[in-house]
Amino acid sequence: MESLPVELVRLVYGYCDLPGVKNLRLMSSLFAEIGYEYLIPPKLNIFGWRDDVARLHSIATHDQLRSAIQSVTINFADVDEYNARHASFFQHYLEDPEERNDRLQNAWLQYYDAKQSRMTVPEFDSRPDLVLEAFRNLPNLRDLEVTFTKCPFDIDVLEQVFKGLPSCRKIDRDQAGKNLSLIASALKETELTSLSIDRFPLEILRLPDEKRHWIDCVSTSFAKLTTLSITVDPSTMKLPNQRFKAIKGLGHILRCATNVTHLSLAFHTYGMPKHKFILWFDTLLDGFTFTKLTDLKLEGISCDEDDLRSFFLRHAGTLERLRLGGRGLAKSHEGGLGGIHLCRGTFRGLFAGLRNRLPKLERFHLEGDFECVGVERSSNEAYSFHGVTNDNWEELPEDWRRGRVVSSGRTTRDCLDFERYLLQGGRYPGSASASPPVVAPAQ
Repeated sequence: MESLPVELVRLVYGYCDLPGVKNLRLMSSLFAEIGYEYLIPPKLNIFGWRDDVARLHSIATHDQLRSAIQSVTINFADVDEYNARHASFFQHYLEDPEERNDRLQNAWLQYYDAKQSRMTVPEFDSRPDLVLEAFRNLPNLRDLEVTFTKCPFDIDVLEQVFKGLPSCRKIDRDQAGKNLSLIASALKETELTSLSIDRFPLEILRLPDEKRHWIDCVSTSFAKLTTLSITVDPSTMKLPNQRFKAIKGLGHILRCATNVTHLSLAFHTYGMPKHKFILWFDTLLDGFTFTKLTDLKLEGISCDEDDLRSFFLRHAGTLERLRLGGRGLAKSHEGGLGGIHLCRGTFRGLFAGLRNRLPKLERFHLEGDFECVGVERSSNEAYSFHGVTNDNWEELPEDWRRGRVVSSGRTTRDCLDFERYLLQGGRYPGSASASPPVVAPAQ
């Protein structure tokens, strides 16, 4: 065994799970030395209900282990117990009562055990020294994901309601702001190329001090990013003046990502899932162009036709893949709610104005509710699209691509005709009556 080539031993380790790695290391001192780096997976998950900050710090300060970490996911999500209890009961309502009760009882016992553990773990923002030193000492860290929307527990019942019912996700907005502020400081210590933040409270950027802190922290770190995905939660921003200040702050941050090739910007308004956030790209970016942008996704916004078209055409020289809309905050049985609304103009005018003017465009995708909602609208264009591919442009299963009746009374359709129109020309596939109302089945 000692005479085996190191390359072959590494190949074997690559196919082993963690228990297998531990057992293989016991066979010889050579195997133990080679297998040391395989003790830590390249992707590390940090949860708030266990002391993962201390674990991350221990790995980062270990000479042989710290180079193994390439990706970190920090999960700050919490459970709305009231909504989750009701949702979990109704999701399993048709099961045998005894089986259902056992399943739910076991699930909630696991949850309360984890909740009890959380009471003994310090808040993430209370240990800035550990966090900053940990990020500073991870030389191969390239991918960071921060989420408030993924189930933090390995409990099937809660994973189902978390994914299928957005109202089961709870967030302490003040604490979220403090945690994200510390992460912004930690970004200066890294060489990240990919960053994802899911459910960024927009009010963080309303206050001048917070905005300055974020701009100072990301001014250099964002310039290294090639992939940036931000899902914004503007739920508490009620006044136009507050929204304007926060959007200007968000724009300052986005403009720091000068080398980004993949950009995703979504707005999810919890409490009003169908609401679209009014956004002017001229206000957001002041005419800024992402000179290397190849992949763009926009979701959950209401905008002006001319402003949106101008934003797309500024990137005509590089844009290869464009996604408009998404699932948004739709429940698992609903059609997508993350579409695009036009507060002025029409989709016919938008798409006709883009034809033959995006020379590098290869793929185009629409998903969710699309509607012209302006007071002066001359068209009653309204569509509901179901997804054809996921965000990685991989084909979705057939059951996801099947048409369904949504709350508006329209039957969902795919976007392939619109993609063909934008890329190849031909007759416009939509019209004022393209998605005729149908009578929804009785509930």
